[in-house]
Amino acid sequence: MPLKDLLKPFKTLKNISKKPMTLVFPKESLPPTENYRGRQLLDVNKCIGCGMCSRVCPNDAINMVDFMNKKCPQIHLGKCCFCALCAENCPTNALTMTNQIFIAGYDRFFAVYDPEKLSKNE
Repeated sequence: MPLKDLLKPFKTLKNISKKPMTLVFPKESLPPTENYRGRQLLDVNKCIGCGMCSRVCPNDAINMVDFMNKKCPQIHLGKCCFCALCAENCPTNALTMTNQIFIAGYDRFFAVYDPEKLSKNE
């Protein structure tokens, strides 16, 4: 057996002196990559209530609800696949995709974004 094959298991010893690759989340996190599709952002003033976003949604994650005397989208981010079809098909560009990736809560109702919550860029 060649010496190279005998020393193969010891190659991992070089990793002992390196720092770990893990991050202390949520204190540390990596920035989202370019063109990352996070949650949607709604401009209520541009929305005309046409419902195109709810019709093109493949996961049926968007419902039109009454808000400020007109119909606006309400999105269940637990169902959303972040495909961006809603934003691409919005005729007035009222819906846009953000790079907000931290969407978490203690129950599934936290993931339901009504028009008021969708319009906040937080």
